[in-house]
Amino acid sequence: MSDPFDVPERDLPEHVRQQALRRIMTEIGREPRARRRSGLVPVVIAASVVILMAGATVVTSAILGNKDHKVTNASPTTHAAASTTSTSGGGRETGFGLYNAQRDWGTGAEMERCWQADHKPDTWAPLLRVETNNVVALLYRVGTDIVFCQLTPVQVTVKSKPYPAPPTGNVPARLLFTAVEGTYAGVTAADVDNLVITPDQPPIGSPSAIGNGVFILPNGYRPTDHVTLRGFSTPDYTVPKADLPQPLTSSRQTIDQHAERTSAAGQRLAGCLSAANPPVADADYFVAGASVVVDDQHWAQLGKVGNSLVWCSSVPGESARFLPLPPTTHAITWVTVDKFGPSEIGPVIVGIAQDADAATVSLQPPGKDARTATVDHGSFIVTGLGEPVGGSNVMVKDSGGKMIEQFPI
Repeated sequence: MSDPFDVPERDLPEHVRQQALRRIMTEIGREPRARRRSGLVPVVIAASVVILMAGATVVTSAILGNKDHKVTNASPTTHAAASTTSTSGGGRETGFGLYNAQRDWGTGAEMERCWQADHKPDTWAPLLRVETNNVVALLYRVGTDIVFCQLTPVQVTVKSKPYPAPPTGNVPARLLFTAVEGTYAGVTAADVDNLVITPDQPPIGSPSAIGNGVFILPNGYRPTDHVTLRGFSTPDYTVPKADLPQPLTSSRQTIDQHAERTSAAGQRLAGCLSAANPPVADADYFVAGASVVVDDQHWAQLGKVGNSLVWCSSVPGESARFLPLPPTTHAITWVTVDKFGPSEIGPVIVGIAQDADAATVSLQPPGKDARTATVDHGSFIVTGLGEPVGGSNVMVKDSGGKMIEQFPI
């Protein structure tokens, strides 16, 4: 008796394949219906589709937790988006987890800023999103173009180019975009799952995030005319100078004027930020804040813009540092910096006063006298010659000495 399951292999008719694809798109990728609202509204699709772009066949895949790709409507009003899928490169894409990389970043305030600064496309297909040091970088596809969008608290940088075919031969990637904040982005070859970008200085490169056949290294190095790409599966590739993209400057700013750089504090900040590598995002907009100055050779200086803080000091080789401040419900946000700066100063905590009435911040370690810092342009530096802060008491007072808040850390 013949095996009833032994049937000849046959290709499905095209109309059957299309029906199955539409069923996948509308059922497997379905998300709960959201309340109708203005702004950016995602339309979710499932992706396991072969598409043709720039003469190359690219297959989407579900590697490394790749969810159903989204095509998102960027119009302020809700309407159906086109059925298009974002693309994936081959390989394992082991660089995907870097810099909080996301494929399905979709909608929200970030994309709204990109949309407002660019030519306002009706739909886009998200490719990759990364973030570090107050820099968010996005790659997405609009029609036959690839679009780069970089966001900082103050600036938006947007640039589009025709989506190229993936590089072949011994070229691991094609560099398409460079921003003055030291961000590099482009497309990878089909078999590249790791990509390290190395400038002329320093000699050790930094890995980029990879996903959907594209790569981004956010806030890596100041733009240079010598860039080497290391894909590990190919020989090191030095990008010809003629192929290096011009560094992009911002398309839109939320602050009109640069911060002053004529005062002594402004000059300290300017010199520090101009030498920083990687560059500090929004460097020209940081206002000189709190400082501690022993003499011309021993000083510490803060810069502040919004809720962002940067640290500078006179210590040779100590580059400007962007200081991520953890969220808090207290009257101040702060971070420990007892390893920074000149030993003559010994800073313990620095931060931003969230309460507009805060005039002083004091730190009292157990069994010791309190050390008090004055709030200057919304920031403060509490010194303590390297004393540990564990178990210390923080006191925030207004200009009249009235206690605003007191809490232990």
